[in-house]
Amino acid sequence: MFEIASIHDRVREFLEEPGSDLPVFDRTALLVHQEAARPDPDTDKVVSLIIQDQVLVAEVLKVANSSFFRGIKKVSRIQDAVVRIGLREVVNCVMMATQRKNYASRNPFVQQYTNILWKHSVACAFGAQWLARRCGYEDLAPEAFIAGLIHDVGKLLVLKALVSVGEKDRAAPRITRTAADEFVDAMHPECGCLLLEKWNLPEPYCMVCRDHHRKDYDTSNTLLVLVRLANLVCRKLGIGLRQDPDLILVTCNEAGLLGLTDITLAELEIAVEDHVAKAEI
Repeated sequence: MFEIASIHDRVREFLEEPGSDLPVFDRTALLVHQEAARPDPDTDKVVSLIIQDQVLVAEVLKVANSSFFRGIKKVSRIQDAVVRIGLREVVNCVMMATQRKNYASRNPFVQQYTNILWKHSVACAFGAQWLARRCGYEDLAPEAFIAGLIHDVGKLLVLKALVSVGEKDRAAPRITRTAADEFVDAMHPECGCLLLEKWNLPEPYCMVCRDHHRKDYDTSNTLLVLVRLANLVCRKLGIGLRQDPDLILVTCNEAGLLGLTDITLAELEIAVEDHVAKAEI
């Protein structure tokens, strides 16, 4: 049977292989994010980037015309959508639309995981953003959403690398679901960090990928703490590959660092559940 070390080597090879089925970070999404993160973002530039991709246009307009944001009449232009839902929400839409593509797979083995992984990623993104706003870190909310959305992308990378192992070596033993779960659990933080470095994303996102399960994490890293707690909430609610309904959130170190009470944590759980129920994910 394969060992973690050999699969780890295979992941590194997979990262460098021309034409490999790597998860990607869309260039338009990166440019939109970079512009929106500026102290004085150019909204017109963001709009011009989005309208070059009709898939993104459709996604943003869908959200702007959803029951949550809908006004008296439907909006049909990105400019109007920005006015209605705000630039940050538009950026979130772009990130979700472009990342969602990574979770579509024709491979039955990967498909066993993708819907669950995507649902967890979206819920964690919303939870981290909700926490940032509730805890007084409004300026960190956009980064919290994105960090939550991509914190587990290493799981997708490991899964695709495992498939590649079987495709390259037909004589290799078949990797079972149990073995795959073990590889994904053990390797996804480091592999996610490697992938984000390949995407040239800012270091704070890489650190979230790498450290969101570490016991000796940097407790002064607020972005990391927000995502870790949102991840734990998802685990308690059963949103993801790992579930722990008996988890007592108020006793978690992250909740203490953020100064959260039982009441606030209960509100967070309700907010995440409601978001997942209403979102088309």
